[in-house]
Amino acid sequence: MNWLTRACPLLLLLTLAVEAKPTAEKTLDAVAFNQRIGAPLPATGFRNANGDAVTLTALVEQGPLILVLSWFECPHLCPMVLDQLAGAAADLPFAAGDYRVAVVSIDPRETPAQAAQLARRLRERHGQIVSNWQLLTGGAAAIDTLADAVGFQYAYDAERDSFAHPAGLVVVATGGLVSRYLLRIERGQPDLHLALVDAGRGKLGSPVDQLLLRCYHFDPDTGRYSVAVMRLLQVAGGLSLLALGGLIVGLQRRRSP
Repeated sequence: MNWLTRACPLLLLLTLAVEAKPTAEKTLDAVAFNQRIGAPLPATGFRNANGDAVTLTALVEQGPLILVLSWFECPHLCPMVLDQLAGAAADLPFAAGDYRVAVVSIDPRETPAQAAQLARRLRERHGQIVSNWQLLTGGAAAIDTLADAVGFQYAYDAERDSFAHPAGLVVVATGGLVSRYLLRIERGQPDLHLALVDAGRGKLGSPVDQLLLRCYHFDPDTGRYSVAVMRLLQVAGGLSLLALGGLIVGLQRRRSP
């Protein structure tokens, strides 16, 4: 029974991984995309990196729009999402003016100066592909109006001065209706290309299944994983638990007379 003795601690650890749910996460269960295909984009005003007034409805009149609600000073998942978008955009067979990208800060304290800093960092990493991106800031009312319109459900953690929010893109069709949500961005995959083609034609997509990434934090004091990876760990732990359980049952049957 040595195999069973060795397997039991692993089984216990996997059970704990599946059942683990940090206290903070209990208040963050609503953090998700409530996908609102066909919803109109609000004519809400923001400021770009130069401090000029910009409305998203004006941007989308010129073609389809990729909308990212983010946090400019985010130390977690947000920079990865923008880097992945830039990488995927580099593979698109479109001219720079065929579509627009708007990255809107969800922190009302962030300023056009911080937007300009992020724009410089993105240009240093990705060059011309990000040169036309609009990095926008605005007040709390404008941010909440936009978030509600596109179903972007997020939460502010005052204790850690941090934002928990879903990671992904909203593709808006020419004319201003939400066309599609992309919750994964991968180079070499056709999803973004097809989403922009459909959005350029005014075509609306369908809601996508959510194995959701949530951007939050890692707390070194407690050793807790961030909410961004907790869901993935729970899913992986659950699958591993099922596989190990099946292995144990199979071995027991094999050893039975």
